[in-house]
Amino acid sequence: MTTTEATYKGVPLTHGRTKEMIDVIIEKRDTMKTTEIAKLVGFDSFRPVNAICRLLNTANGTTPKKVKRIKEAKNTFSNYHGTGKSKARQLIADSIMSTKRRHSNVLTLPADTWIMEKNILKQKSGYKFTAVERDKETYQQMVKNLITNNLLFDSVIGTANKSIGEHIVNDGEDTYSSAILDYCGFIDSFYDEINDFMKRNLVRKGGYIAITLAENDRAINNSLFGNGHTNNYIQNCYVENEEVSGAKVTNDLVNFLVHNNAGYKIVTKFKYRDKKANMLLFIIKRVDE
Repeated sequence: MTTTEATYKGVPLTHGRTKEMIDVIIEKRDTMKTTEIAKLVGFDSFRPVNAICRLLNTANGTTPKKVKRIKEAKNTFSNYHGTGKSKARQLIADSIMSTKRRHSNVLTLPADTWIMEKNILKQKSGYKFTAVERDKETYQQMVKNLITNNLLFDSVIGTANKSIGEHIVNDGEDTYSSAILDYCGFIDSFYDEINDFMKRNLVRKGGYIAITLAENDRAINNSLFGNGHTNNYIQNCYVENEEVSGAKVTNDLVNFLVHNNAGYKIVTKFKYRDKKANMLLFIIKRVDE
């Protein structure tokens, strides 16, 4: 004799799953981290929540679709492609892949495409990521693309529909092995967020903070240049062969962040242009001395 397994909204009611639990996941999955939902419904890990989300999407016939970018999200760019962007991604990947995979937890802003993360995993699997996205519509698409990709699904520790600043508010020192902050906007919007991240030492020693920003050519008065080119400002903020001359806003404000937060050094600066935007990549290392 055969029996029919009970299901609810396309999810088999096995392994401790209940209708109430599934309803909670449906209600909360677009606004809470998967780790938070897991605790809420009584799971020891976020993975059963991801598995249920996958089943829900399959039952509803959900397929990835192009996300409409919200007009209010000013100060951001959608330059996903281009030779400059590809080289920048590889520079970031090389930095991340120089760190250990064991116990890794890379904080990242993958948007809906996960291009950077898939690039790293394709070259060197085993890294784990925590993914954050502030725009709800982009976040929803990001999660849908996550649960339909096995490589990503097994590599993501958690997700959050928040800004970086909101997400890290309760994080302690050494929470992340590295961070990929692909903002692509002007630094004015993110300066305080990055400063807080560095001041609290949320990346472990030996880890990297990769920051992508739009270039701002406005010059600012930088008094630190008057202190001589052998001080810590020059040693920690300028890379090999970089010309030490009058300052531009984006470059100098990132330099200030490193200068004002002890234990960091800029190891890579890469300037490129994709589409209509001049971009700057900074890779900062938390020195392990």
